[in-house]
Parts: sequence; C-alpha cells; structure tokens
Amino acid sequence: MAGVEEQLIVLLYLFAIAGAVGLVTARLAQVQYTTGLLIAGLLISIIGSPVEVELTSDFILLALLPALIFNDAIRINVEALRENIVPILALAVVGLLASIGIIAIVGPVVFGFSLIVAVLFGAIIMPTDPVSVLAVFEDLGVPERLNILVEGESLLNDGVSIVVYSSILAVLVEAETRGVEVADFVTVSAFFAEVGIGILVALIGGALVGGAVGYVAYKVVSRVDDELTAVVISVLAAYGVYLFLDMLGSSGVIGTLTAGVFLASRVGQTEISPETNFTVEAIWGYAAFIANTIIFVALGIITPFDLLVEYAPQIVAAIVVVFLARAVVIYPLVGLLNRWTDTPISRAYQHILSWSGIHASVSIALVLGVSEQFTGPLAEQLSALVFGVAAFTLLVNGPTMGRLIDRVGISKSRPSQRLYEALVGRLHGVDAALETAENLLERDEIPTSVFEDVTAVYKRERTALTAGIESLLDDHPDIRDHEERLGKHRILVAEHQAIYEAIVRGEISKDIGERLLADVEVELNRILTEETGVERPTPTGFKPYWREQLEKVGLEGSDDTK
Repeated sequence: MAGVEEQLIVLLYLFAIAGAVGLVTARLAQVQYTTGLLIAGLLISIIGSPVEVELTSDFILLALLPALIFNDAIRINVEALRENIVPILALAVVGLLASIGIIAIVGPVVFGFSLIVAVLFGAIIMPTDPVSVLAVFEDLGVPERLNILVEGESLLNDGVSIVVYSSILAVLVEAETRGVEVADFVTVSAFFAEVGIGILVALIGGALVGGAVGYVAYKVVSRVDDELTAVVISVLAAYGVYLFLDMLGSSGVIGTLTAGVFLASRVGQTEISPETNFTVEAIWGYAAFIANTIIFVALGIITPFDLLVEYAPQIVAAIVVVFLARAVVIYPLVGLLNRWTDTPISRAYQHILSWSGIHASVSIALVLGVSEQFTGPLAEQLSALVFGVAAFTLLVNGPTMGRLIDRVGISKSRPSQRLYEALVGRLHGVDAALETAENLLERDEIPTSVFEDVTAVYKRERTALTAGIESLLDDHPDIRDHEERLGKHRILVAEHQAIYEAIVRGEISKDIGERLLADVEVELNRILTEETGVERPTPTGFKPYWREQLEKVGLEGSDDTK
C-alpha cells in the first residue's frame, strides 16, 4: 500500500508543478507549455527535488507512448497522410536509417564508441518528437502538407528506431552475458540482415495487426454507438495492439498507429455518431495531455546535471553531429523524391523538416533502458549525450521554430488575414474594457464623469475597428467566406448539442432525435467540405426531416434553409 501511496504522491507532485507552469504560460504566450514544464523540471533538479521522481523506460514506452501515438492517429488527416505516404515513409525509414548510419561512422571518431555502440546511439537519438513544433504550427496556421510531413515522419520513425534499438540492445546484453565481444558471435552482415528483417516485420506485421484490430474496434463501436463503451473499446485497441506486438518483438508503435488511423478514416462514413466521436477524441486528448505533462516535468527533474557538466564538450559535439546527420540526409533525399513526384517538397519545407528534429520522450525512454541494463562509464556517457541533446532541441529548436517559419515565408496567414486577426483581437480587448467600465460604474467604483471620458475613447476606437473589419471583409471575400463557415460551424455544433441534450432529458424520442441530428450532421459535412475541399458524401435531393413532416400534414415552412 505504501508503494501505491508513494506513486500517487509523485503524480500529485508532478501535477502541482504542471499547474504552476500552466498559470505562468497562460499569461506568457511566448513560452510554450511543454517548454515551461521542462524549464521548471530543470530548475527543480538544480535546487533539489523534495520528492524523489523516478522515470523508467517501460513506463514511458508501455504506459505513456501508446496514448500519445493513438491520440495523434485518431486526429490525423487521413487523406493528407495517404497523399504524402511516400515521402513520409522515405523520411521515417530510409532517412532515419541513413542518419543512424552517419552517426555510426562519426561516433567512433568523435565519442570513442565502438561501431555497435555508435549504431545504438544513433537509434536512440534520431527519432523525433515534435510536440512543441506542432503546437507552433497550429498557432501560425502552416499548410496542412507541412504539418502531416512532420507529424507522419515522427510517428513512423519512433517505431523503426525502437526496432533497431531492440536488436542492438539484445546483442549487447547477450555479449555481456557470455562475457565475450560482439564480433565473436555475430557478423556485421548477419546483424544488419536481422535489423532489416525486423523493420519489415514491424512495418508489415504491425500494420496488418493494427488494421485488423482497428476494423474490429470500428465494427463494435458502430454497432453499440455508446460513448463510454467506445472509449473502453478504443483503450483496448490502443494498448492491446501495442502490448501484443511488443511481446512478439514487433512494433507496437506501428500497430497502435494503424489501428488509430483506421478508426479515423471511418469517421463521417459510418454509423458512429458525432457525439461518440467527439467523446473518444476528447478523452484521448486529455490522456495525451497528461502523458506529455508527466514526461516533460519528469524529464527535467531527472536530468543528470553532474553528467551534463562532465560531458559538456561531447554534448556540444553531439548537438552538431545530430543536426548534421539529419540535415545531410533530408536535403538529398527530398531532392531525389522531388524528381519522381508531381508534388515536390519545397526548399522552405526542407528547412523546417531539418529544424523540427526535436529529440525527447522516445530518446529518453531508450537511453533509460540502456541505463537499466548496464552500469558504468558507457551508460553515463550515453545518458549525458542524450539528455543534453534533448534539452537543447526542446529549449532551442521548439521556441525558435516560429521565427524560422516567418523567415522562410510559409505561414498560411497572409498579410490581410493577419490584419483581420489583429483587428478582431483588438476589438475583443475593447469590448472587454467597455464591459469592465460598465461594471465599475454599476458598483460605484468610478465617478460618472471618469466613466464617460474613458468609454468615449474606447467607443470611438470600437467604431473605427468595426468599420475597418467590414472594409477588409468587403475587399477580401475569401476571409468573409471563411468567417461565415466558422460561424455556421459553431452554430450547427450548438444546434447538435441542444438536440442531443433534449434526447437525454427525454423531451423528444430517440428515433426522432436521431433524424434531427442526422439533418444537422449533413449540414456540418457541407461546411467541412467547403472549408477543407475534401469531398464528403451528401445525400442527393436532401430535405430536412422536419420539412418532410410539415409537408406530410399539408403545412408549408419557409423555403429558406441553412
């Protein structure tokens, strides 16, 4: 019992830190939440943590990583993923292996590693974890293709790197057990053949198992169509696939990813209701948020500062080597891909892909696994290098990504769009100021004359802002259309929620309520089709259920529909 209490205390301790960080980052928009968590953890590590925090490889890989993978999978743009699967696979498999190869060549010279340890270091350090980069993408509104390239590569290269890592670690453990050198019982060709077969099995086997489980999960959820049951089934699918494939020595990452993507591809084309889909996505969003919170806070707290200081020169060298190993692969590889594709990846995208190489959760989990198997100078050196590179990329690459995006000019927000956002943002501020002034006057906290003087200025500014917004919308119909679609979408979501709540309260029968919900869902699909350009099936000759009922009894409603 004491063990459980201690674990709960550690969790509450981590959440207390995260809560404090959240309060700070909510006021400081320039500091991202994950970056703030890491900084807080590092500061606590320096001054000394009052609570002992232990982070293990299995806890990250088996408890936290499946939640992160599945959450990304069910939210991913499946159409964009399908359209970009070739460059994503090239970057995640060929690119990753090539980068590991470069580390294997440079490692013995720069760090004094043996060849197999250099390959192990490459497998540990090269998988990417661009959670902070994707947050910047969302804020700046970068094109969907860039987002899917970065996210897709990260999801797949996690699985490939774990396969390479597991193969190498197994060889090193066996050599340690036998008390012999690796070269004494395995040849280089045999080793690389084993790794190659492992990657093929992980990709193909993981995809097949994950797809099968995803299909079964979809059939069960669509048959029951109950929100809570759907959550339970999704947990079984995500963790069941991951653990099953992990026990078989295959890639749980690929399996969980495939299962989630399969479910995502069926949304909007099945009997699964929007409220069930919303609930599942919300639950997994919370799970991923909690997993990232635990990882980034704990990562900072367990960072071995004494080792970072001891190996500082090698850490600097590792940062340079890791960046170059990624960059010198991406540019030539993408250049070759561009010769064979109709949609080439621009040089600006290549710059972003190179700089998006943030190395965090998976790399930390893998190096912790090494420390759990081995002790001594080699384990300390690997830990120092990996923690050092992870801290640098999280504190430098992530926060500077926005400036790089602006510099290469690929943000989706045009000057007119940015001006519109600035005007609307200021209008919200002016409205809040006027409302506050009204409240102060009602509570007799400011004199009437002061209230009139202050509000007169804000009212004039509000008039100018409103006129500017309307003029901008007249000059840029695309912005007006976009805002109208957003407004309609919000209204339809509220309409859908109101009908659903009426069903729950028993004010309308379930069969009628489902017909009314279906009408709203058709309208939502129309809005989404107009906004994204992705075709969604809409019944021909569609007529709302309520209009059909009016016509049946000989009554006529207005011809104006949504």
